[in-house]
Amino acid sequence: MHGRDEREWEKMIAAGREILVARAVLDRTTSYGEFAAALIRRTGCARFDFASGNGRASMAYLLERISEAAYAESGERLLGAVVRHPGVEDGGPWFCRMAVAKGFLVPRTRGGRQLFWAAHVRELHEHYAGRRRRSAG
Repeated sequence: MHGRDEREWEKMIAAGREILVARAVLDRTTSYGEFAAALIRRTGCARFDFASGNGRASMAYLLERISEAAYAESGERLLGAVVRHPGVEDGGPWFCRMAVAKGFLVPRTRGGRQLFWAAHVRELHEHYAGRRRRSAG
Protein backbone atom coordinates (compact mmCIF):
# COMPACT_ATOMS: atom_id res chain seq x y z
CA MET A 1 0.00 0.00 0.00
CA HIS A 2 2.30 2.70 -1.33
CA GLY A 3 5.12 1.80 1.06
CA ARG A 4 3.15 2.36 4.27
CA ASP A 5 1.51 -0.09 6.65
CA GLU A 6 -2.14 0.06 7.71
CA ARG A 7 -1.29 1.55 11.12
CA GLU A 8 0.44 4.50 9.44
CA TRP A 9 -2.49 4.97 7.02
CA GLU A 10 -4.98 4.99 9.90
CA LYS A 11 -2.90 7.60 11.73
CA MET A 12 -2.76 9.79 8.61
CA ILE A 13 -6.48 9.35 7.88
CA ALA A 14 -7.44 10.50 11.38
CA ALA A 15 -5.06 13.47 11.37
CA GLY A 16 -5.89 14.36 7.77
CA ARG A 17 -9.58 14.34 8.52
CA GLU A 18 -9.05 16.78 11.41
CA ILE A 19 -6.92 19.08 9.24
CA LEU A 20 -9.43 19.11 6.39
CA VAL A 21 -12.47 19.64 8.63
CA ALA A 22 -10.64 22.60 10.19
CA ARG A 23 -10.03 24.04 6.70
CA ALA A 24 -13.69 23.53 5.75
CA VAL A 25 -14.87 25.18 8.98
CA LEU A 26 -12.68 28.20 8.16
CA ASP A 27 -14.14 28.35 4.62
CA ARG A 28 -10.69 27.65 3.15
CA THR A 29 -8.93 25.24 0.84
CA THR A 30 -5.35 24.03 1.00
CA SER A 31 -2.79 22.91 -1.56
CA TYR A 32 -1.40 19.41 -1.76
CA GLY A 33 1.96 20.68 -0.45
CA GLU A 34 0.44 22.59 2.47
CA PHE A 35 -1.74 19.64 3.42
CA ALA A 36 1.16 17.18 3.24
CA ALA A 37 3.37 19.43 5.37
CA ALA A 38 0.67 19.84 8.04
CA LEU A 39 0.01 16.11 8.01
CA ILE A 40 3.68 15.22 8.44
CA ARG A 41 4.11 17.75 11.26
CA ARG A 42 1.10 16.33 13.05
CA THR A 43 1.85 12.62 12.58
CA GLY A 44 5.61 12.36 12.18
CA CYS A 45 5.05 10.03 9.21
CA ALA A 46 7.36 10.00 6.19
CA ARG A 47 6.82 12.81 3.70
CA PHE A 48 5.17 12.42 0.31
CA ASP A 49 7.40 12.55 -2.76
CA PHE A 50 5.26 14.44 -5.25
CA ALA A 51 7.99 14.13 -7.88
CA SER A 52 7.26 10.42 -8.18
CA GLY A 53 4.16 8.71 -9.50
CA ASN A 54 3.98 6.60 -6.35
CA GLY A 55 4.10 9.70 -4.15
CA ARG A 56 1.22 11.33 -6.03
CA ALA A 57 -0.74 8.06 -6.03
CA SER A 58 -0.26 7.66 -2.28
CA MET A 59 -1.68 11.15 -1.66
CA ALA A 60 -4.66 10.36 -3.90
CA TYR A 61 -5.17 7.12 -1.95
CA LEU A 62 -5.07 9.04 1.34
CA LEU A 63 -7.58 11.65 0.14
CA GLU A 64 -9.89 8.87 -1.05
CA ARG A 65 -9.68 7.12 2.33
CA ILE A 66 -10.29 10.38 4.24
CA SER A 67 -13.23 11.22 1.99
CA GLU A 68 -14.72 7.76 2.46
CA ALA A 69 -14.27 7.91 6.25
CA ALA A 70 -15.89 11.37 6.45
CA TYR A 71 -18.55 10.90 3.76
CA ALA A 72 -21.61 10.71 6.02
CA GLU A 73 -20.47 13.45 8.42
CA SER A 74 -19.61 15.80 5.54
CA GLY A 75 -23.10 15.83 4.10
CA GLU A 76 -22.25 13.14 1.54
CA ARG A 77 -19.50 15.23 0.01
CA LEU A 78 -15.85 14.34 -0.58
CA LEU A 79 -13.92 16.10 2.20
CA GLY A 80 -10.63 15.67 0.32
CA ALA A 81 -11.94 18.17 -2.25
CA VAL A 82 -10.71 21.03 -0.04
CA VAL A 83 -7.21 20.01 -1.17
CA ARG A 84 -6.72 21.84 -4.45
CA HIS A 85 -4.50 21.02 -7.35
CA PRO A 86 -2.20 24.07 -7.75
CA GLY A 87 -2.40 25.92 -11.01
CA VAL A 88 -5.64 24.36 -12.18
CA GLU A 89 -7.75 24.92 -9.07
CA ASP A 90 -9.48 21.58 -8.91
CA GLY A 91 -9.27 18.45 -6.81
CA GLY A 92 -7.21 16.44 -9.26
CA PRO A 93 -7.94 13.13 -10.98
CA TRP A 94 -8.70 11.23 -7.76
CA PHE A 95 -11.59 13.64 -7.05
CA CYS A 96 -13.32 13.00 -10.39
CA ARG A 97 -12.84 9.22 -10.11
CA MET A 98 -14.29 9.12 -6.61
CA ALA A 99 -17.13 11.51 -7.45
CA VAL A 100 -18.17 9.23 -10.32
CA ALA A 101 -17.93 6.19 -8.01
CA LYS A 102 -20.24 7.98 -5.54
CA GLY A 103 -22.79 8.60 -8.29
CA PHE A 104 -22.13 12.27 -9.03
CA LEU A 105 -22.49 13.41 -12.63
CA VAL A 106 -19.04 14.80 -13.40
CA PRO A 107 -18.77 17.04 -16.48
CA ARG A 108 -16.51 15.89 -19.30
CA THR A 109 -14.85 19.23 -20.05
CA ARG A 110 -11.97 20.65 -18.02
CA GLY A 111 -13.90 23.86 -17.31
CA GLY A 112 -16.97 21.88 -16.32
CA ARG A 113 -14.92 19.72 -13.96
CA GLN A 114 -13.40 22.85 -12.36
CA LEU A 115 -16.87 24.33 -11.82
CA PHE A 116 -18.11 21.00 -10.44
CA TRP A 117 -15.18 20.88 -8.00
CA ALA A 118 -15.73 24.51 -6.94
CA ALA A 119 -19.43 23.83 -6.26
CA HIS A 120 -18.50 20.72 -4.26
CA VAL A 121 -16.06 22.73 -2.13
CA ARG A 122 -18.65 25.49 -1.61
CA GLU A 123 -21.14 22.86 -0.41
CA LEU A 124 -18.55 21.50 2.03
CA HIS A 125 -17.91 25.01 3.35
CA GLU A 126 -21.65 25.61 3.76
CA HIS A 127 -22.06 22.26 5.50
CA TYR A 128 -19.29 23.01 8.01
CA ALA A 129 -20.27 26.70 8.49
CA GLY A 130 -22.43 25.68 11.46
CA ARG A 131 -19.35 24.54 13.34
CA ARG A 132 -17.75 27.93 12.76
CA ARG A 133 -20.82 29.74 14.12
CA ARG A 134 -21.01 27.45 17.17
CA SER A 135 -17.32 27.93 18.01
CA ALA A 136 -17.58 31.73 17.63
CA GLY A 137 -20.67 31.96 19.85
